[in-house]
Amino acid sequence: MVVCWDDLDPSTYAHQLTELTDWISWLRATYRIPATVLPPCWFTHPGLREDIGHLWTGWLLTRHPDAGVGMIGLDWDQRREAAISRLREATAITGCTATRHQAEPEPPPAMSASAEQLWQNHLDTQTRQRVHAVARQAAVDQAVAILQAAELRHELAPAVLAAVADDPANAGDDDRARVAERLRQLADDAVERAAQSALDAVRTVLDAHQHSAREGLVAEARDDLAHLFATATPTDQAPAGSDELAQRWLDALEKLLPAVIAADRAAAAANARTAAVDQRVARRRRSDIDDLLP
Repeated sequence: MVVCWDDLDPSTYAHQLTELTDWISWLRATYRIPATVLPPCWFTHPGLREDIGHLWTGWLLTRHPDAGVGMIGLDWDQRREAAISRLREATAITGCTATRHQAEPEPPPAMSASAEQLWQNHLDTQTRQRVHAVARQAAVDQAVAILQAAELRHELAPAVLAAVADDPANAGDDDRARVAERLRQLADDAVERAAQSALDAVRTVLDAHQHSAREGLVAEARDDLAHLFATATPTDQAPAGSDELAQRWLDALEKLLPAVIAADRAAAAANARTAAVDQRVARRRRSDIDDLLP
């Protein structure tokens, strides 16, 4: 029941704010809330609106038919006292009174240029380290699985004996020697297969991460370009900066999926479909009319 004020459409926002205003009138009268706690301009201050909105939705819960009686109301009373204390401090910070309104100051930038660069460097470093850790673990898992399979000689031996001996039930020394040699060969082959499998696992993880990162760049560039168009005035034919953002989106899209690769895939798929149709037609032809067909 928490109200996400910034996500409301215009009519829902007006309706919710009106209902909250009516409830605040009841709250003021019932608990004698002064302007030092909640000034008349409270709705212009997002922090005050959020805090009083939470108190309101909590009160609505106490009135819900399924809420029961007793403790939930007492719990709200305790939370009300804490909320009033927070509201008093927040109102003092705004500088607003019963007769004077102070507009909210412009919020400072979230980060300076140097802090933003430090933030990006941290994310890049952590991402690389964590992706490589996932890749290493995937490689270890693949290699261990192959090596463990090669270690199960008691389970592999019967199948090998059945393959190399004419009569496994009466296997001779030569048969047993061939089984042992084959088991040793399987273990030797497992080393190479484990190494290749580990490399494939690393490559798969890194490729997936690279593809995901490129998808993120395309999405970010697309959203930036769309928001630029959305914020342009109706008289603007080409918003400032649109060329740069458009090129960033085009470059990111080309890196994600080059047009040449998409064309190659389309041609390969078309050739495969044509070959399949030709094979079906060939199977349906009667042999006595083959010489009549081109």
